[in-house]
Amino acid sequence: MILRNSILLAFFSILSVLLGILRDRLLATFVGVGPMLDVYNASFRIPDLLYGMFLAFITAGTVVPFLTRENKDGKIVESEKRFTSLLFFFTCIMLVLIIGVIFTIPMYAHLIVPGFSQDQIHEFIFATKLLMVQPLILGISSLISCFAQLKDEFLYYAIAPLGYSLGIIFGIIFLYNDFGVEGLIYGVLIGAVVSLCIQALSLRKHRFSIRGYNVSFSYIKELVRFAFPRSFTNIISQLRVVFFTAFATTLGAGVLSSFLFAQRITDAIAQIISQSVTTASLPILSREHEEGKIKEHEVLVYKYTFLLFVTAIVIACLVYPMRHTIIAILYGYTGANNLIATFLIGFLVALPFSMASSYLSIGFYSMKNTSKVFLGNIISTIFSIAVCIYYRDLGIIALLYGIISYSIISALLYGILYKRSHFV
Repeated sequence: MILRNSILLAFFSILSVLLGILRDRLLATFVGVGPMLDVYNASFRIPDLLYGMFLAFITAGTVVPFLTRENKDGKIVESEKRFTSLLFFFTCIMLVLIIGVIFTIPMYAHLIVPGFSQDQIHEFIFATKLLMVQPLILGISSLISCFAQLKDEFLYYAIAPLGYSLGIIFGIIFLYNDFGVEGLIYGVLIGAVVSLCIQALSLRKHRFSIRGYNVSFSYIKELVRFAFPRSFTNIISQLRVVFFTAFATTLGAGVLSSFLFAQRITDAIAQIISQSVTTASLPILSREHEEGKIKEHEVLVYKYTFLLFVTAIVIACLVYPMRHTIIAILYGYTGANNLIATFLIGFLVALPFSMASSYLSIGFYSMKNTSKVFLGNIISTIFSIAVCIYYRDLGIIALLYGIISYSIISALLYGILYKRSHFV
């Protein structure tokens, strides 16, 4: 079951990655690696932080185990009521926070992008305000995908990212020339809506309705107790990203965009391989833990963690000697190719540890053990930021040290904590 669903997800992940490659090539060609693209990339930081704050309440790692409650006959029960309660909670809280950010962002924008000029900061504020609706749309889409995964429906979950990328591509080609950065943001929002519509199709085969009487505050309280530690984990992760973004803006125009272009190459690899395996594994691991099959749970976690680690090493070794060619193919000759290649080396070193830690974290989430992921993440984040600050005089190399140290420390900590959770 895991292998079959992994292949399905990997196939559509490849299509998504290809669209992502086209998207980034168009960004490099139409916008260019410079101040305008830096503004566009930076405008995602606050919406992503907001999304990350509640990712624990809308992602499969938390929601699928929350929905997986069995009666005495071994049948999953009341998943619809739990889903409706979660949707109500997320929508209400998110709307309040979105409104709050829209009115307060001018007060602290300069702290997020300290290296931007005044004109860039004005563009950043306006673009961020437009983008604030995205966390709500993507959050609802993610919740629907969790319910679909519970029913072993992975097709629309796999297709939905394609709609998101197509919306962004539409904005680059048809809206950027007339509206600038705003046009790019409009494309992002169009893509988010399209992705939501595709995801909603996964519910059509199931008897499903969202009604007020299905909202249960007892379920909301249960989820909050379960997901709260993971929420802190995601907040820490997003704050780490905000820090790296702020640091990159102080290193000159185009550094932030080059950093993100390099990151997207390894992110694409992880999406095709690691994300496909972890997504397909989660329902299986959750059921095994729910049924008390601890040994089987351990075998799967160790097996796929090792496979992902070794696979990532092989891929990194293959990509490294071809990095300049790959960058030229993906982004053309932008004038920032050498800078992108430098960043890519760091991400390739981090890749095996990153993919291993991603599967170990899924092992914890399937056990409803979010506190250990939080512990590992906060220690790794503090360490990586400290490393970056310590080597700040080295400029872009400091960013590389920060990324590499985070991935290595988190993988080691997760491995130790997972072993102790069963054998101590």
